[in-house]
Amino acid sequence: MAKRIDEEKEALKLLESERKKVKDKQPQMPTEGDLNGGFKERLAVIKGQKKIDNKKEEKRDFRDRKNEVYLETPLPSTLSIDMLPIEKINNGIVYLDDGRIVKILEIMPINFLLKNAQEQEEVIFDFEKYLRIAPDNFQVKSLAKRTDISRYIQKIEEEIATETDEKCRSLQEDYRRLLLNIGGTEAVTRRFFIIMEYKRLRGRGFNQKEIESEIEIMTNNCVSYLKSCGNSVLIMDNPTSETARIFFDILNRELNSSTDFGKRVADIYTFYEMNYGEESTDLIPVTEYFAPKDLIFGKNFTKMNNVFYDFLFLKSSGFPNLVPAGWMSMLVNMGEGIDVDLFVKKQPKNKMQERIGRKIRWNISKIHNMNQSTTEYDDVEDAMSSGFYLKSGLQQGGQDFYYINIMITISARSLSDLSFRRTAVLNYLKSSELYTFSCDFLQKQAFESYLPICKIDKKLFERSKRNILTEGLASCFPFTSFEMSDEDGVLLGINETNNSLCIADFFNTDVYKNANISIIGTSGAGKTYLLQLLAMRFRRKHIQTFIIAPDKGHEFARATKNIGGEFITISPSSTQCINVMEIRKRDLKAAKALDGNFALNQSELTNKIQSLHIFFKLLIPDLNAEEDQLVDEALIEAYKAKGITHNNASLYKEGSTTEYKEMPLLGDVYNLLKDNPASRRVANIMKVLVDGSAKSFNQQTNVDLSNPYTVIDISNLTGNLLPVGMFLATDAVYSIAKEDRTKRKAIIFDEVWELIGSKSNASAAEYVLEVFKIIRGYGGSAICATQDLEDFFALEGGKYGKGIINNSKTKIILNLENKEAMAVRELLQLSEEEYKKIIRFPKGHGLLSANGNNVPIHFKASDLENDLITTDRRQLERLAAEGVFSEE
Repeated sequence: MAKRIDEEKEALKLLESERKKVKDKQPQMPTEGDLNGGFKERLAVIKGQKKIDNKKEEKRDFRDRKNEVYLETPLPSTLSIDMLPIEKINNGIVYLDDGRIVKILEIMPINFLLKNAQEQEEVIFDFEKYLRIAPDNFQVKSLAKRTDISRYIQKIEEEIATETDEKCRSLQEDYRRLLLNIGGTEAVTRRFFIIMEYKRLRGRGFNQKEIESEIEIMTNNCVSYLKSCGNSVLIMDNPTSETARIFFDILNRELNSSTDFGKRVADIYTFYEMNYGEESTDLIPVTEYFAPKDLIFGKNFTKMNNVFYDFLFLKSSGFPNLVPAGWMSMLVNMGEGIDVDLFVKKQPKNKMQERIGRKIRWNISKIHNMNQSTTEYDDVEDAMSSGFYLKSGLQQGGQDFYYINIMITISARSLSDLSFRRTAVLNYLKSSELYTFSCDFLQKQAFESYLPICKIDKKLFERSKRNILTEGLASCFPFTSFEMSDEDGVLLGINETNNSLCIADFFNTDVYKNANISIIGTSGAGKTYLLQLLAMRFRRKHIQTFIIAPDKGHEFARATKNIGGEFITISPSSTQCINVMEIRKRDLKAAKALDGNFALNQSELTNKIQSLHIFFKLLIPDLNAEEDQLVDEALIEAYKAKGITHNNASLYKEGSTTEYKEMPLLGDVYNLLKDNPASRRVANIMKVLVDGSAKSFNQQTNVDLSNPYTVIDISNLTGNLLPVGMFLATDAVYSIAKEDRTKRKAIIFDEVWELIGSKSNASAAEYVLEVFKIIRGYGGSAICATQDLEDFFALEGGKYGKGIINNSKTKIILNLENKEAMAVRELLQLSEEEYKKIIRFPKGHGLLSANGNNVPIHFKASDLENDLITTDRRQLERLAAEGVFSEE
């Protein structure tokens, strides 16, 4: 995930516009949050029950402009700030009013459940190593909220405003509606935090720099050890502001922190200045920025603003005796509005060994006088067994002793919804052998425990604490719900593991090593559907997109026509043509700006002839060395006849610096080869392209390749002409893609096995592999889809197929037959669970593998997108009957 945007800047902009009527001044959020006592203390000062420092009296004397009374200190905007025991936030460090200090870090999760058993063991082992050096007291909080899609919507609206094609704009509007619909009904996002308590050592001072230095060491340890687990820690650009925003997210669930937090900061400044004067802004408590405006405690609910909450704790005896690694994922993935808190408190080892020993001895003496047929005997025997296990682990296993508590928070918009969710959660937990107690008449204490301050109420602690050793605690590894939500990406669909949105920005080099994608699936699994979905969404983001379709090209025509694209058919009967001999004029402005005249000095003719050698080897697979040399000479002579040499200046018409000369045709080369006995065989094979059944290849280019969405249909080519046509199309779009390295572009190959499989040859396969290897350097993406895996890996022992897979940092696996699934499993090292998924995926579902994480996705298309790309017979019948896309 990208770094969170600094909300302080947004707050300043909002504040500036709202305060123009008050005074032309730009306040900023304080870095510390000056808390001079809570609401009770302020009220005591106002009532005269508490004296204030005379030195500060003048500064703290403010006039209430409405009531014309003097107040020694300003009243807050909400009374709930007194319920938040936070003194200040300084450099991202939270200072609490009980003298404790905590640090909050946001952790990016991994997709733990889809890893194989060995990988899971390694994660647990690395997490156990962290626990040995972790703070004695820490809290892990998972927050499950409806996905905040405001920034995605804002990006789409910006793209719509810059779109010039009316048809594409309609597609963008439909895409926007899809995102709003999914975000409002299905998508859930989860955030994970670790709250670490800094332990002040006895006899040590409280020097600010010393505290910050030790907390930095504590933070770096967390970052380093969790990185070995596969997790990353979110870096805060402005720790104070972003820490305050974490509190805002937790305590204002119904609000959108991306926009509302900045507005809250602006509103608070305006409130204090208008009611108490300019100097009062120096006394704004940091809690004003995130405290809920409304906080009510009932018997079995808490109401914050417009959201109702209830709190459950797992009983001390409510844990199952045996749990799998990462078992807490079943809790954190329960659904939207279900938050989970894990409290961890390390106990002194010597003290606990002594206590456990006493308890064992007491139970031994107690069990001698008991009847073995009673349940009480069984309970004591179980307690003794647990005691021996703990004692052995502490003495011989080198482990530590902890108490853990697990709190589950349920939230809903109404009491009836809260009751329904509570019942559903209790039933789910019971089915998993997890038992809870409610917090009736303890809502205030539960709310305070819910805060990310690493503190649990004593009464709730005693009722819910569970003893555990280090290895058992490691199995609670909670950061398991991976999400892929890149801010400037394209929507793929819904993450089936946790119901989050899957939005990927493949061109973000900070996240993805390259933007290449390989799509693998059996016939009918939806490969072409997914390719077109990706292509249209790239086009929507102004990414130039080329599609080469060697099979069923007509499936691309409807979408191309209706989003303003260019559909080109290359076939013997087509009037359209791309001259394979053409040296296309390139836009070298960006290359010259980046590389100087070096970009201009490379011979265009040399580069073109090199690619034409591949063309002839595809046309004549058994071309020998002598014939290859004669072809080379003929090519040079054909260009020379048009006045084109290795000097790039010769490309331009006389007196022009912008227009190229007429290019030679294949017929010109044929005429040079046919009269030479040594090259007559080559000429005879070329004849079909010159004046035979495929003579449409022998003409000048008459199509537009500059359209931002271009499809080249070569599906009508058969036999040896198919790889030739595939190369012709690839060479044309690849040369365009290499022009400007600063622009994003995508080349999409459907059924790529046609060009790298057994029907092709090493030269053509090497050319395609080069595209996948090098296109990243030109700011591009190469995307391929294939169904015939056996042919995909047929040429030279699978060298080229494996090369393409290895150079695609993102793989999407759709439904596969058992044999193919086994091959993919071995190639991508998939787990048993992932293997089972890919052989059972229904159409429209797949496994996305990127950056070491595998995500099962339900791909989502809008209504218009689906109508443009569907191949389902019944849907096509409906579209034909409705005449939606018919010409007027």
